[in-house]
Amino acid sequence: MSRTAGILLTAVWLLLSGCGINHTVSKVIFDDIYRLKDADNIEFAFSKDSMLVVSQKGIYELAESSTGEPLLRICLADISRELPEDYDFTEYRMKKQQKQIILTLATDAFELDANPMVLSYLEGEDGLLSGSAFEGVYQIGADTDSYQYLFEEDGSVVLQIRQRYYADEGRITLSDHGGSTDYLYEAEEDTLVIQNLKGEPILNLERMEE
Repeated sequence: MSRTAGILLTAVWLLLSGCGINHTVSKVIFDDIYRLKDADNIEFAFSKDSMLVVSQKGIYELAESSTGEPLLRICLADISRELPEDYDFTEYRMKKQQKQIILTLATDAFELDANPMVLSYLEGEDGLLSGSAFEGVYQIGADTDSYQYLFEEDGSVVLQIRQRYYADEGRITLSDHGGSTDYLYEAEEDTLVIQNLKGEPILNLERMEE
């Protein structure tokens, strides 16, 4: 993953975490899809039922290592802004363990075997070990976690985070399986800026045209 994409993805994941879940219906309702400024592949879809779905689109490849191990290669950068030779993939070794697939980084620079990523098949085709592109959905982590990978036959993949939001005038709470965190926000006709409680911008969102 490119450094820029990594920073954006980290910002999204850090934003959507906290402690203490809130399922109250929002007082201020958003019903729009926003794009993260300067990142056309990251979208925030707010709905009337107080749900928020964050999606980061990229591409993937299924391959084999030199020793025959199945590999998953994912690039979550905004590839519309890059040339194919500049795509920066993160490569994972894949291992079947009962009904789950265990992912560990396929690099000597990191050692994640003690804390691997665990994927569980949800729907579509269970094709991660098939060696070719497929259409299927996998849960990341436990059944109650909020993160999923959506794989498509055209080689695209979406990292999706499902949330709830509660907004009052100038304040918004974002919640997932890990808990909830309070933020400030400023909403204009075509923009939504999420800020920390000090008023410092964290995410600058631009409303997408219908």
